[in-house]
Amino acid sequence: MKSLSLIPWMLLEKLINELLARDPGSLQRRQKLVGKSLRFDIKELPFELTVSIDEYGLRLTTVSEGETDCWLQTELGVLPELSDSSNLTRLIKAGKLDIEGDPMLAQQLVALIKELDIDWEAELEAKIGAVPAHWLSQIWRKSRQQVADSLQQSQRWATGVLIDEKKILPARIEFEQHKQQLQQLRAKIERLERQLREDS
Repeated sequence: MKSLSLIPWMLLEKLINELLARDPGSLQRRQKLVGKSLRFDIKELPFELTVSIDEYGLRLTTVSEGETDCWLQTELGVLPELSDSSNLTRLIKAGKLDIEGDPMLAQQLVALIKELDIDWEAELEAKIGAVPAHWLSQIWRKSRQQVADSLQQSQRWATGVLIDEKKILPARIEFEQHKQQLQQLRAKIERLERQLREDS
């Protein structure tokens, strides 16, 4: 049985439930999960994490005893992808996900957290006042956009280097040409094999 000190999980549980309380829409999403429990065996963690949902919020524990409605073995980076049901088959085939029980519960739980919609400006305004809150929100939006723009530029640069300059990755047209050449070669081989069988 994998287990760990309760203190960090109590703090994380408190944080998650406070965030859920700040999103009015989360109550409806949480209602679908009330009374359910899910166990996560995450590759990067040395323990299993059990999440139970009741009318008051989420409960976290590292004690892995007892039955659960859904058990998942996966990686941290895969968790956000679980909210889209179209990803499940691909992840299972790729060996990145093993699941027992109702997979819909995992999707609903991930969506509950992933779709949090909190008015941070209003939260800040209640703490520090309207003007500073608006100023901080503007800075956050600009910095987030700058990070997104930088990531896009880096991706375009890397693609250009790999395809155009270093020729590490084939361009799409080169790939299609190579595929066509292979098909033609296969057809020639099949014709030669038929001729050899006929001659013999």
